[in-house]
Amino acid sequence: MAFGSGDRAFVLASLMLAACGAKGDAEAEDPGGEAGGLDSSSSGPASGAEADGGAAEEGAAPSDGSSSSGEPPVPPVKYDFGHFPDLADGVHCGAPPPHECDHMDDDPWHAIGLNCPGGPDVDGTVSGDPQAFHVHEGNVGTYDPPPYPPREGDKILIMSSGVAANLLVGGLFASSDIAGFIDNGADPPMPIKTGKVSADIDCAEDPGLVGSGDCSNTIQGQWDQGSGAFDYVEMRFTAEVPAETFAFSYDFAMFSTEYPQYYQSGFNDMYIAWLESESWTGNVSFDEMGQPISLNAGFLDYKDAPNPVDCPAPCVAPQLQGTAMQGHAGTKWLTSTAGVNPGDEITVVFAVFDLSDPILDTVVLLDNFQWGCEGGAPVTIPG
Repeated sequence: MAFGSGDRAFVLASLMLAACGAKGDAEAEDPGGEAGGLDSSSSGPASGAEADGGAAEEGAAPSDGSSSSGEPPVPPVKYDFGHFPDLADGVHCGAPPPHECDHMDDDPWHAIGLNCPGGPDVDGTVSGDPQAFHVHEGNVGTYDPPPYPPREGDKILIMSSGVAANLLVGGLFASSDIAGFIDNGADPPMPIKTGKVSADIDCAEDPGLVGSGDCSNTIQGQWDQGSGAFDYVEMRFTAEVPAETFAFSYDFAMFSTEYPQYYQSGFNDMYIAWLESESWTGNVSFDEMGQPISLNAGFLDYKDAPNPVDCPAPCVAPQLQGTAMQGHAGTKWLTSTAGVNPGDEITVVFAVFDLSDPILDTVVLLDNFQWGCEGGAPVTIPG
């Protein structure tokens, strides 16, 4: 049966009135309020302590719906309106679900959740020395609990300004001069632009600035500390944003052999995630201080050696044991989310490079690309 907007409103109103009536009857029979009421919370992924597997807050009801007093659990009342869309501010989200296929092979796109049968399909290229890319199965490092488990499926893509597989060799000094896609102090390739769109506002504040530079204004300050890109490698793809999809997200972590010797110097290796779209042209992965992901910016959660700036001795990070970043530094898993418009053709570039010289490798892990519903300006959070 087809429903018009008036019919839908009538049905929804009728169901809500019926629910209110049922609740009223229950309260009349149980004025003390011991009977279970309507569950107004929406279902979704766990967050906070629940997501981390932590204990529930003191006094919170058991998650299985049982009563702490030993009484039989009262199931919450939920309504499913079938084909009616879930509405949020009048907008329906129909983002396609993620698909896992990295068990099939060692394709770098499969490793991060793209181009899987039935899943998000993109037109992608991988540029740079083949040694700069390595698909790894399982956790990175030997620390327990594992700090870098795969975020989807069984595998992770490692991308490096040197030899990517070197990250997996505990204690190795990772310093390789490889054949970068862009090298010898050049600028990053188009569409990446290092310049700010404005001295004081970004594209979230003035959408008219889209296309004139880095919408986030985060790259130039770090880029200007050095003298161009060396050993630049990248993955890039174009894709049409699916209908009723308003964002994409992905997970990453970054490490650098430059730490601690060149921390806060002009040898400031960088990772850039560039989005080229009708609503944003610029970096989408940066820290809470408005800086891109680089040696000198924030989010270096694990520092396995002291430095005179912000980590006096002892400064250790056992989470990096069993990797080439022992004695160096890296981030935790981070998650970047960026808003997009349904039907827009976008280009996304994941790029890592040495700044000012071709030695001392910087490495990123990439995984778990997904289309999503929460649009808006790009944001990166610890994942």
